[in-house]
Amino acid sequence: MSSDEEFNPNQENLEEYDTEEWEGSEEQICSELSDLDISNTLGSTNPSYTPGYNVCKKCSHRYKITTGVSTLRKHLNKHQLRAPTKKYQVLTKKGVPFNYDEQKIHDKYLTNWLICDLQPFTVVETHHFKAFLNFFCPNYIIPDRHKAKDFIIDTFTAQRNTVIGELRKITGKFALTADMWTSTINQEAFLGITIHYVDLDWKLQNFLLDIIPFKIRHTGTNIAQEIKRTLEEFNIFDRIIALTTDNESAMIVCGREIALTIEDEISSMTFSHCRCAAHVLNLGVQEGLKLINDSVKKARKLMKSIKNSTRLCDELRLLCDLKNMKYLKPLIDIVTRWNSTFYMLRWLEALEPALVLLVADNRSISIYYPNDDDWIAIKDTLLLLELLERATKYLSASSYPTIGETRFIFSGIQAHLIKYMEKETFTQRDMASSIYRKIRQYWMIMDESSIISAIVDPRNKLTVFPEESRLNALRHIKAIYKIYKEQFTPTNTVQYASNSKRQYFLLLQQENEVDRINEEMFTSTIELEELDHYLQLPVDVGTDPLMWWQAHYNEFPVLCNIARDFLPIQATSVASEQAFSVAGNTITKTRNRLLPETARACLCVKSWMDKGLIE
Repeated sequence: MSSDEEFNPNQENLEEYDTEEWEGSEEQICSELSDLDISNTLGSTNPSYTPGYNVCKKCSHRYKITTGVSTLRKHLNKHQLRAPTKKYQVLTKKGVPFNYDEQKIHDKYLTNWLICDLQPFTVVETHHFKAFLNFFCPNYIIPDRHKAKDFIIDTFTAQRNTVIGELRKITGKFALTADMWTSTINQEAFLGITIHYVDLDWKLQNFLLDIIPFKIRHTGTNIAQEIKRTLEEFNIFDRIIALTTDNESAMIVCGREIALTIEDEISSMTFSHCRCAAHVLNLGVQEGLKLINDSVKKARKLMKSIKNSTRLCDELRLLCDLKNMKYLKPLIDIVTRWNSTFYMLRWLEALEPALVLLVADNRSISIYYPNDDDWIAIKDTLLLLELLERATKYLSASSYPTIGETRFIFSGIQAHLIKYMEKETFTQRDMASSIYRKIRQYWMIMDESSIISAIVDPRNKLTVFPEESRLNALRHIKAIYKIYKEQFTPTNTVQYASNSKRQYFLLLQQENEVDRINEEMFTSTIELEELDHYLQLPVDVGTDPLMWWQAHYNEFPVLCNIARDFLPIQATSVASEQAFSVAGNTITKTRNRLLPETARACLCVKSWMDKGLIE
């Protein structure tokens, strides 16, 4: 028996590979045992029979009818009675077995299919799968579930070295996100780490670096030690520029300890612990939603009543057709995610005409229907929160740089909230004020981590900094520029002469530039520094930051290296949460016996294959 079988002995009834055996009640068991002349061993013919139970004829021991087949079989084994198993005979085609190399290739593709399509290992032992595979490939010897698991572990071990080699090729630094997750199926905890960087083609890449079974206390110190150990195994500890996490106290301690370790061991390196912008928005909006808590509760109860009733759903669908409206499935929010509450309220508003008719015909749900005051509060809230919902979506992406936009987005949010704080409507005024205070509180903490990324984003530069903080931002970028310039090969540095043809047109363009910031801070010189030259250029609002730097590498070689390192920093920790979403689809009821290490291998290899790191 493999370790994956022994993982959870108390859940025999969930054993995934018993689905073809004894699926019925005690009557079926009796009929299956008849060939062994022990037909009365279990069943209702036993004098000790009790409804709802299987009773052993030998010792009168009782088992609930929901008891798993494996448990019943083990009990019969105590009496030296062998329980029969359904057997299938696969009619195989005659074929010469593959040689070793061909067999290995087919094993590889089978392993990839099991991992990427989230298949239970036992599928390789099912009758119809064997028949299907044998029909198309009679030369292939199909492995059993134990070998299939071993293939996955071996693949993980081998391909991990491939990933280490791929990361070694990257010239820039790496940004991370990290988060903790506990499976609701087997209560196993994991620490997920995603890595983000700009590759040699100036494309933003990301994948699951590791998802580590976490059996110790979830303290910040323990999390920091696990992250450091993982980074050292991948040989990238001295190349980490930032870590983005949520605002949990353990993660805050973790970020602080990693920063101290890097400062002690790698004094020449800069490191930032970034707070998740989406979590900051969530904390702020949750604070504001407390003001309409009663209205939200009523909406939630109405949603649950409709969603849990097939009759009400059918009636609502008919009423939507009657009103020429698109039917939308009822949504129930998750109290820890503000945008799910936003979507629930928006659903309510969208179907208001049909809901009025539904409630009129069903008095049982009328008590949950919003009254006039509730509707005013809900609609005012939706108007206020629409911009914040769009901001959350935008900053939660991992396919394009987001950290440089954090300051731009949050400045817009604060201006939006200030506008609503001046409204006469009670709900909008008080909610905007409440959200603004909470966001402002966290923004003071987040501020430092996004300065460099904002400046090297050609869409922003210094324009996103208010007058009072502009000089501070300039000091930051000059300090970083000095560090990078000292590490850069002098022969690659490009100088910009004031009498060059390009410089003439740039100066001509600047005469008509409305950007007062650059005019006040910089003047033309005989020979322009690279940083000064970059900041004098007008912002390029519609550009792709990475494409811009790729095109301007020869002009700004030092700044290019800064941009390559700082732009991949993540504004949110959503990438880790997305990895856990895949984990939830991997550790399921039909795969509840997966050992944590096996689940880790499946998740990592799947991510590496999906991102094209391995074949």
